[in-house]
Amino acid sequence: MNMQSEKHEIFTGFRKDNVIEAKLLVGAAFKDDGVSYYKIRLMMFPGYTYYLVKNQNAADKYTVYSRMIVDNKKQLKFLNPVGNGVLDSKLQSYLEVRFPMLRAYVYMSLYPQKQNHKE
Repeated sequence: MNMQSEKHEIFTGFRKDNVIEAKLLVGAAFKDDGVSYYKIRLMMFPGYTYYLVKNQNAADKYTVYSRMIVDNKKQLKFLNPVGNGVLDSKLQSYLEVRFPMLRAYVYMSLYPQKQNHKE
């Protein structure tokens, strides 16, 4: 079965006048058709997946979790928040993602690259 998956590149860099300068590719976020969350993979943490989930109570805010489980009612649950994301209208092409423990900011491109993969 062919599924569509969007790939959004993730960069580090310096935000200056609402532009990201000195961009360095550090990972990617993937969103499959039919799901509401992104899977984040960062190159410096190979083998780990993080989950970017839109907050229900705010259209411009997201939370990054380190675990996803399916409970006994077959509901997805996200556990262990490790970061957050903010859509800033001044930063038009990126979602700013913060990881407080690392004191780091990364920037996820809002414009995906379409990919096909077989399942």
